Amino acid sequence: MEIGQLVNGMIARSLPALPRGLVRRVAGRYIAGDSAELALALARGLKQAGFESTVHILGEDVTNAEEAARAAESYLDLMESMQAAGVSRNVSVKPSQLGIRFDEGRAFELLREVLASARQRDFFVRLDMEDSSLTDVTLDFHRRAREIWPRVGTVLQARLLRTPDDARALAGTGASIRLCKGIYAESRSNALQGKQEIREAFMEVLRLLLEGGAFVGLATHDLDLIGRIGAEVLEPGDFAGRVEFQALLGVPIRSTLESLRDEGYPVRLYVPFGHDWYAYALRRVRESPQIAGSITRSLFRRDRLDASSLGERGS
Repeated sequence: MEIGQLVNGMIARSLPALPRGLVRRVAGRYIAGDSAELALALARGLKQAGFESTVHILGEDVTNAEEAARAAESYLDLMESMQAAGVSRNVSVKPSQLGIRFDEGRAFELLREVLASARQRDFFVRLDMEDSSLTDVTLDFHRRAREIWPRVGTVLQARLLRTPDDARALAGTGASIRLCKGIYAESRSNALQGKQEIREAFMEVLRLLLEGGAFVGLATHDLDLIGRIGAEVLEPGDFAGRVEFQALLGVPIRSTLESLRDEGYPVRLYVPFGHDWYAYALRRVRESPQIAGSITRSLFRRDRLDASSLGERGS
């Protein structure tokens, strides 16, 4: 194991023992804040800077029907507020927020309520992808949701062995797919493990999606991969209007995102907010220890796109 991997693992394991204030300082680069008001202020700042956004309410993996219903109601309130604020009409929802793990039927009914509001307010809804135990049901929800409101997309994780087949099936439907590497801990029987083989899988799936007719959100912070995408796929291809680059709020690749924006590519930032920030921060680091190293380094770097780089919360 490389020294960097050992250090990242040590940082990841130590986070739960650190004072919440320090963890909050670390997580603050990646989270808009506790409230919708802070998230919307940040989204306005991003819009003024030439970036799009998708807003997500933290709090996945709810444990009972009441929590699931509150999550759906929160999205209804959020879309109303976003419409009034004049920001990008785009939200991201994790199916586990709606209780998909314990009541699929009720979870889809709650999603139907979210879609009714999205239709009324002309919003795009992204069904986020979680670990591989939810891949089939999430893709089924996505298919059924598009029959209700076509402005619904989902996510494919390049490292899963099944993903090329999923990409072929979805591309011909004109789906909107966020393509990422995937950060969940998966077994070798389900997913690729090596950095380079995951990169190659990402490129393969990207080509399948674009050549099949899908719209693709390129959700990667891998600068080498971004360079390859431009040189090998986008420049020689004819995919104008069917791609955008996407990134998590706070990841320290600001100059690259600005360059992509200046080249005319749409760039969208994932803007999560909510009181569940602590669990979110710990969960993301546990899922992918390399994030710990990136977070720690970002404390000492200026090359990130977050609230602090946009002035006073987007003003």
